[in-house]
Formats: sequence, structure tokens, C-alpha cells
Amino acid sequence: MIDIKELSLEEKIGQMIGLAFYGTTYNDELKFQIEEVKAGLIIYFKDNCQSPKQIFELNKEIYKHAKIVPFISLDQEGGMVARVTEGITQSPGAMPIRAGSNSDVAYHLAYNMGYELKKIGFNFNFAPVSDINNNPLNPVINVRSYSEDPNIVTEYMAKANQGYNDAGLMTSLKHFPGHGDTAVDSHLGLPVVNFDEERLNKMELVPYFYAIKNKLPGIMASHILYENIDNEYPTTLSKKVIQKFLREKLGFDGLVVTDSLTMKAVWGRYSIEEIVFNTFNSGCDIMLLCGARDIKMQKEFYETAIRLAKEGKIDLDMIDRSVERILKCKERFAVSNLDILNQEYADIEKELNNADRIAYSREAMDRSVTLICDDNKLLPLRKEEKILMVVPKMKVVTLVENDDKSLKSIAEYLSFKVDKIYLEIDPTDDEASELKKLIDKYDKIVYCSYNACFNNKQAELINSLPLNKLIVVALRTPYDYNVLKATTYLTAYEASHLAYQSLSKVLEGKLKAQGICPVKLNKK
Repeated sequence: MIDIKELSLEEKIGQMIGLAFYGTTYNDELKFQIEEVKAGLIIYFKDNCQSPKQIFELNKEIYKHAKIVPFISLDQEGGMVARVTEGITQSPGAMPIRAGSNSDVAYHLAYNMGYELKKIGFNFNFAPVSDINNNPLNPVINVRSYSEDPNIVTEYMAKANQGYNDAGLMTSLKHFPGHGDTAVDSHLGLPVVNFDEERLNKMELVPYFYAIKNKLPGIMASHILYENIDNEYPTTLSKKVIQKFLREKLGFDGLVVTDSLTMKAVWGRYSIEEIVFNTFNSGCDIMLLCGARDIKMQKEFYETAIRLAKEGKIDLDMIDRSVERILKCKERFAVSNLDILNQEYADIEKELNNADRIAYSREAMDRSVTLICDDNKLLPLRKEEKILMVVPKMKVVTLVENDDKSLKSIAEYLSFKVDKIYLEIDPTDDEASELKKLIDKYDKIVYCSYNACFNNKQAELINSLPLNKLIVVALRTPYDYNVLKATTYLTAYEASHLAYQSLSKVLEGKLKAQGICPVKLNKK
């Protein structure tokens, strides 16, 4: 382990900063981040990931040029939040895992994906989600959560975390103190909650009590204003929440990383100097800058932190404690063990996309498909029927997701041809009229809903269709059921290749829907 006494103030500050970058090669931006800032963490996004080979080679370059080996990180929760989407084993997201499998499966899915991520050079995964999704109107967590029950979330989170750790990846539970009961996406605005401590102890904090007792390595702090703890600053900027509450009162001594400080809950509300001053004094260890991949801004952030530290405005003892935690976590996960530098991609390629691991993920997804109702016995679809599938023009609805242009529709996975029509998520009047003109030509209408509970026009259009022909397949939140009249309704909790494969089998009657919905839906 590096002796902290050997590090300059500038190097300590660098260790406390996590940076995103543009590009897919070791470019001037990464050179600045790795060689000048000596950033403690680098984070990949989808546009940095062309292929496992490209990632492997880039990570080798990062390691080769780093004086202090960084965490190389990503958000790979599974499901709709994944950065490496080709060439390695994928996993269903949290809610479908809970819908169809026990927590041991959560462990193995995390281990399988984590093992392959480690092989291509990653050492830190910002997962698993430990939020309890008990608000149907939550736009950003929702199906990323295992359940609305804190004990179930804790059980599954703990197993998933262990899976990633056993695969060699550092982890951070997210999003402390809890993002499950909010109706605002912190990428776009500032969520405000006023829960008292009694409520937090029974709900949001349950997974974190487990984490603290069992010394889990990391936590990601959210951009949420918890008014009853600190009515001025959101968690990431709050010494009251992180240092006083999480560290001193609850006793957590692991690594705390902020959610990206360029999210609109923080960025634009405060100046760079205010963000630097408050985060570095809050008890957080790594300050993450993702969205605004701007070298000039990153340089200003870094230099501001150095200046404030030299002026005595950032507590030097807190800096040392944070850097000690960072270095201890790097030692725990053998970040400096750089076997990758002695490897070629051909040496590890056979370890990726392993057939058994792929089959394990497919079986888990197969078990997750949930049939809520089929009152009119419209399932299965039959080859001889005239079927129209209504496909949403999907878009990223929260900035943590990927825009996966390779996803088309479930129709491509069926063994027989059906007609398709593509509509906006919030259909226009012209699109609605066009669809209604087609109804009489078909025996069945399969409408793939996508967040209908957040899109009134989509819900209105679906509710205008004849129930004796209508099959709704929810491709994201199961809560669409609450706003729809549909009497045949099923969900796989996500739009992914794994989900489409499983849904197609259920629609054709080749697979029985076995999932049990992890959240309560309205009774009808």
C-alpha cells in the first residue's frame, strides 16, 4: 500500500476526484486526468465502450501511464443500466431478478458479470442499487430496485454486492440515504424529502445498517435534500449527513463516493467553488464529475480544491482520512496487481461471453416474466392470427440509462411474422388516429407499453383499444398497470435483448410466465 506521507497535497486531491472522459483511446483528455491530476478514479460510459478488446487495450494504457493506479469504474447494474453491452455476459436488472429468483441467483449473476468486467480491466462497479422503490411515481429508480420491502432489498443487495466483491470488483451501494421514495430524477432536479429518523430507520436505512455491520466497502451518496437532517444542502454537499450522521452516528468508515456532481440537482445551483468547498468538507471521499466531460471545468475543479486546501478552507485532516480510505480500498481489491499488463486480449477472450454464464442469465430472465392477468385468454399468440404489435420509439428516460439503438422490438424474436407500427412514447394525435384505423384488420393488438404511467397520451391511447383484442406488454415499469384498463397484461421489467427473448417465448406459449411482481399494483 502506498504510504500517504509520500503523496503531495496535489496528489492527495487528485485521489479524491473521479473523472469521465470522451473517446475510446488514450487521448490528451485521459493523459491530463491520469498524468497531471492523477485522478483516483476514471469512469466509463457507453460511448467509451466499443468492444471488450478496445476496453481491454485502453485499460492497459491507463494502467501503464498511471503513477498511482486509479479505480477504473462503470455503472453495470444489469438490465437497462449497463455500459458494456456487447461481448460479455449480461444480467437482468434488479426487479426482474427479484421477480423470478432467490437471492443466491443475485449473487451468481453479479459474480458472472463482475468476473468478465474484471478480465477486461475494470476494478470498480457502481452497484448494486440499495434503494427501496416504494413510490410508484419514482422516475429514476423504479425497476432498478429489487423491491418495495427494505428487508428484501437488503437480502438481494447483500448477495449481489458479495458477488461483485468475490469477482474482484470494488462496489458502492447507492443512493444513500435512499432515492426510492422520490418523484424527481436528480439528474434533472433536486429531490426533497422530509422523513424523520424513525421512518428512515424502518425503511431507507435498513440496507445501510447491514452494510455498516458487515463492513461493506463503499456507498454512493445521493443528491437529495433530507430536510430533517440538513435543510440547506443535499447529501453530497452535507457535512451533517455524511460526516455527522453516516460516519459518526451510524459508524460507517468505508469509502463514500458522490453521485455525479454535474447532475442538475447540484450543478448550476452552486458555483464550482461552493461544490468543491462543501463536498471536500462533507466526509465524502471521491468527488465524481461525469456529465460535463470538459477538461477546462475538470481543471478548474481540481485547482480550486488545491487552492482551498492551501488557504485552510478544506480540512487537511479530512483529506488525509479520505485518502487513507481510498488507498485501503485499492489495497483490499488489489488494484495495483497489474497482471493485465502482461496479458494480450487473446489470453482472456475465451473467458468472456461464457456459454454457461449466458445460459444462467437467460434462465433467470425466463423466470422473471410476470403475467398479471389474462382475463380474456388472449395468450398465447398463434401463427394463423393476424397480429399487430405496437412498438414504442424508446428513448432514454433517465440519464443513467443507455440509448441502445440495437434494440428493435419483440417481433424480431418471434418465430412467425407479425405486423408492426412504431409510435412515440407519448403518441401524437395523428399516430393515435392511424392506429385506431388499423384495429379492425387484426385479431389481436400487442401494445408494448413504456412508462405509460408517466405518459398520459400513451395511457389514453391504450385505454381506447378494445379489451377483447388487447395484450399489453410492459417493457419497463410494472406500474403501467395502475393506469391501464387492460385485462391481459404482462411485464419483464425492462427493454433488453434478454427480456425480448423471454417475452417472445411467453407470448408464443413456449414458456410459462413464472414471475411474481415485487411491488404492489392497484387491485381492479
